[in-house]
Amino acid sequence: MTTLSRRAAAKLILAMAPFAASRARAQSFPSRPIRIIVPFPPGQANDIFCRLLADRVSEGRFRANRVVTENRAGAGGTIGMQAVARAVPDGYTLGFGSLATLAINPAIMRNMPYDAERDFLPVIRIFEGPLMLVVPPDGPRDVAALVRRLKAGGVSFGSSGPGSTQHMAAELFLQGVGATAQHVPYRGAGPALADLMGGSLGFVMESFASALPLVRDGKLRVLAVSSPARSAQVPDAPTVAEAAGIAGYAVFGSGGILAPAGTPAPIVQALHEGFAEGMADPALRARFSDQGMTPVADGPEAFAAFIRDEQAKWKRVAERASILIE
Repeated sequence: MTTLSRRAAAKLILAMAPFAASRARAQSFPSRPIRIIVPFPPGQANDIFCRLLADRVSEGRFRANRVVTENRAGAGGTIGMQAVARAVPDGYTLGFGSLATLAINPAIMRNMPYDAERDFLPVIRIFEGPLMLVVPPDGPRDVAALVRRLKAGGVSFGSSGPGSTQHMAAELFLQGVGATAQHVPYRGAGPALADLMGGSLGFVMESFASALPLVRDGKLRVLAVSSPARSAQVPDAPTVAEAAGIAGYAVFGSGGILAPAGTPAPIVQALHEGFAEGMADPALRARFSDQGMTPVADGPEAFAAFIRDEQAKWKRVAERASILIE
């Protein structure tokens, strides 16, 4: 071998070394527990479905090391997501991103501590589901009655936090009917729904996972759902679009798992395959469906496209409502 060819071979070996190392890491991955940071309090939809999947894959593909969840709530989900963005990109610290943290926060927050597209690598989107417009049992009997009350003034609505999916879905509804209401943010869905049941709020837009049990127990009444079509879980409830006359109104809560930017592609692929295997389990999918959610298993590219599309949508809503969080 000539000196030139030896040098060329050496350069090729050096160039291929990082890829070989990434493949080797992926082949032995995982060798310790995987942690998913959920940037919201326990009991919300994102927390519920992330835990269901974590438990399933801990019995399946990742059973040798398990997947654990950690709630790190605060500041509209930005505290937890910032922690994910700053984590070592080795596949062992992941985040559970929601519509709020990935698409709404960038539209309404002036000083974001992370970039939803630059700082994360989508792994898998696992669910989407509509919200329900709920009122106290003695509240308005239908959407038309609620709109009349809204236009008379003095009505407040609750949400699980400023800029949450629930908050923005309500703002989109108010824009559509030409009314206003006082927003009362809470730390999570539980306190908002408790005050709604107590009669101190006029309405709440909330996930099926959080609100449906209360509707079934007669503690709340559902007036409409935010999907384009009616829901099998509450078949008598119209859609917001048909009940309020808002053409094209559709809001879906959604969430999925992301890795910090810089995580090697083979590890992202291994993570996707493991979680997708879990999402294929019929029993798990049934658990999602029972709570009004559609189970999905979108790959990284489809998840990234979802984030881009939703960012554009909610930027328009925020601009019309002049919503800006400093």
